[in-house]
Amino acid sequence: MNASPQAAAAVAPQRKLNSNPTKAYEIRMTLANAPGGFELINAAAQFDVQNPGECGNIDPVAGAIPRITSNEPITLKKVSDAEYTGIVYLDQIVDEDYFGRAVCHWALAEARVVLKATGDEANTRFIFGLPAEKVIAGGQETRYFWSGYYPRAKMDAFRDLGDASLDKVPADKRDEFFSITLSAKEIAS
Repeated sequence: MNASPQAAAAVAPQRKLNSNPTKAYEIRMTLANAPGGFELINAAAQFDVQNPGECGNIDPVAGAIPRITSNEPITLKKVSDAEYTGIVYLDQIVDEDYFGRAVCHWALAEARVVLKATGDEANTRFIFGLPAEKVIAGGQETRYFWSGYYPRAKMDAFRDLGDASLDKVPADKRDEFFSITLSAKEIAS
């Protein structure tokens, strides 16, 4: 069934991209002890409107104002088999009055990566995001993933968000995990 033009317009992103962003941060993804290759590596910057109650559309049925969010792709460049970099701009989305109520103020929520062994939809998605405060501070985080879910867990399209530490994993089992480290640093644009 085809959607009407009005329905398509209703779900179109309500945001305008900045044609000349300047607040640039390099995101670096580093893999360690990976159980195999990853044919599919995607990255995105999630931006959320900070004042949806002031500027967003009110749902006429529920009376609620839905969260306003946008995921903008980050182009990753391969540095090595275990390292990739990309650029995220804090000012990528323009603050503007999108709904005729007030100016919507966008802010980065996180820079996120998703890795899969292949493009097969049944394969596990290894997902990890670096929160905005860590991006802006030039910080880093590491997440650990069990290699037994590679390339596919027993459940199709399983989403593995990993663990922040291996403290609860017996020492003799820790080599069954691989890690993804995300780091950020401000760069001149």
